[in-house]
Order: sequence, then C-alpha cells, then structure tokens
Amino acid sequence: MTDYQIDTDALLAKHRKLALGLKTITSAEKMAARSFELYGPTNIADWAKWLGRSKNFPARSQLGQVVQAHQQLLSNYGVYGWLQILLTSAVYQYQRDLNTAGRTADATYLSRQHVDDICRLGTHVVLNYGAPTVANRQLLAHFMSGNYARLIERVLPAVGQQLEQELSVEALERGADSVFRRPQQALNLSIVHELDLRAMDADEPVNEDGFAYWPSSIKPKAVSTLAEAQQQMIHELTMLTRALQDDSVPTPWDDDALVRARLEATMGVAWASQCLSPHPEIASDEHRELYIEDLVSRVEQIQDRGILGTISADMFQTRQLVEDAATEEPATLMLYERAQRQSVDNAAWVLFNWVPDIQTAGFLAQLLLDYHFDAFFDELEKISNL
Repeated sequence: MTDYQIDTDALLAKHRKLALGLKTITSAEKMAARSFELYGPTNIADWAKWLGRSKNFPARSQLGQVVQAHQQLLSNYGVYGWLQILLTSAVYQYQRDLNTAGRTADATYLSRQHVDDICRLGTHVVLNYGAPTVANRQLLAHFMSGNYARLIERVLPAVGQQLEQELSVEALERGADSVFRRPQQALNLSIVHELDLRAMDADEPVNEDGFAYWPSSIKPKAVSTLAEAQQQMIHELTMLTRALQDDSVPTPWDDDALVRARLEATMGVAWASQCLSPHPEIASDEHRELYIEDLVSRVEQIQDRGILGTISADMFQTRQLVEDAATEEPATLMLYERAQRQSVDNAAWVLFNWVPDIQTAGFLAQLLLDYHFDAFFDELEKISNL
C-alpha cells in the first residue's frame, strides 16, 4: 500500500451512473449535479449544465461518448494514469500551438485553457476522492498551482513509478483523442485573453511539497495562528508593492522569481499572472498600475477584516455578480461564470497556503472549489467566533 490511495471504484461507479443517467434523466439539475460531482468545475460539467439549460437532448449522446472515453482511460490506467495521460497530451498540444502560432493566437489560448481545465480536474479528483495522506496533499498542491510542467515531467511519472504503473509513449498519446476537447468545442467558448495565464517551467522555484515557494530568507520561524499569518501577509504585500514600484528594493525582494512566487501565494496564480505577464493585447502601464493599486487595497482590507474576512468578501461579491447576470444572454452569463471560477481558484490557493492548520485549509479550499458557498461562509463564521 502506498500513500497514493484514491477511491477508484467510486469514480468508476459514478461514471457508469452518469453514462446511464444521460439516457434516462429528464432533470437538467440532476444531470448537472452528477457531472459536477464527477468532474468538478471543468468544461465537461459546464457542458452538461448547458445541455440541460438549452434542452439540447440530442447532444447528450456526444456527452455520453466523452464520459465513456474518460471511463475507459480510468479502467485501463487507474486514476493517476488517467490524469497523467490527459494532462500530458493537453500540455503537448498547448506547446505545439504556442510554438507554431504564438501566444496571441486563439488556438494557443484555447489549448492553454484546456491545460488549466485538466489541472482543475486533477484538483477535484484528488481533493474529493483521494485519501488524506501527505503524498496526496502534495499532489493536490501541484494541481492547484496549475504547474503543469512539473506535474508531467516529474511528479506524475514519479507516482507511476511508485505504483509500478509507468506509462508508455503509446498510452500517453491516448489523451490526444479529440473526444477530450469536445466539451470545450461544444461550448463554443469566446476568446477572452484577459484570462490568459503564464507559461510555467518545471524548474520554477517551488517547495517540494507543492506549495508556493517560501524561502527561509523571508519565512518566519513559526506562523501557527491566523493572526501571525495576517501580519506576515501584510508584510509581504507591502514588500511586493515596493518591489513592483521601486527600482531598488532590499534583498531578497529584488529577485523576480521570489516576487512572482509570493504574489501567487498572497493573491492567487491567475492574479499574479495578469499582473506580471498580462496578455500582449491588454498589457499596458495602466493595467500594471491597476494591479499595484489592488495590492495596496488588499493590505487595507486585511488590516480591517483579516485574511478570512477579506476572502469571504471577495467570494460574496463574485458570487453576487454571477447571480445578477442570471437573466443575461447565455454567452454573457458564461463569461461571468468563468471569471468566478478563476476567482475561486485564486482564493482557494491563498487559503491553502496561508491557513496554518492544513486540515482546515484543505476543508475550506474544498468547499470553495466545489462551489459550496453557503457552507463556506458558515464555516468562516464559525472559525471567526473561536
């Protein structure tokens, strides 16, 4: 028995249940719920939801083919093999599009979006079906960070070695089947390059446990309470603001890699990407200044509300925007929902890195990533009253 324990039988059972339900379910809500329970906040679950909303019953057979394709990989290669095959193929396609078409091409953006989607799938599966072991927690952190390069080059192959389930080149190529891109194509997603995320590198500074890089030069000896975490975050946000504004800042904040890593830890991966490396179509001095103002504002919010209160307010506002857009055209509502997804990703990553108790951090992240917002707000209130 290894530390990489996951409930494969439960996943296979849910695949069979969903496949059968696509032929018989008449409730759009039930179809969406079953899809989300299995795939989490991904394009597959989105497609199931939109098929129900649009009453597009003929397209259910296509969704059934996607579900069956995932089930087949899961049956043949196990959970970790399934995720490795999907992510490796997605990354290779993204790299091809990036090399041939460039970063500004629509194809490159959509391929990158697919990579992010598979990382969300991995996050959902490990968080909801994996045993609470140290190894799975580290793997979860890698998926949550979206560090695809490290995952496919080092982490997932190492898992396969430990499980004695190393994959051949032919097996890895199975994820290139176009059926796995069908949800994205069926949704006919519009191109919104503001959501573009940076490329990552397997050699990027990162802690071995998968969490954001936190070198000993700035890491305090102990951050064991939320109050201590709050003071440390305020200090880091202040130094990050100086690093982005000033030509000369004290060591080690003059290190670009450190600045990026700590921006990700304090504000989220997507936020840091848009601040430091925005898509060329939107990059500007005004854009950069806007993000620096966000840093300053975040310090004031944390001083006033604390870390949990600040994140709670962010989530409440984001959720309200989606609810207010419910009567808009489907394409408009989908854009709001995609923006909410990225806000949730950011908040969950910050919580996972900063809440001192890892069990509490994981539970809060799970509630957020599974969109259990009411339960999330209730849990924050309980913690605040302790």
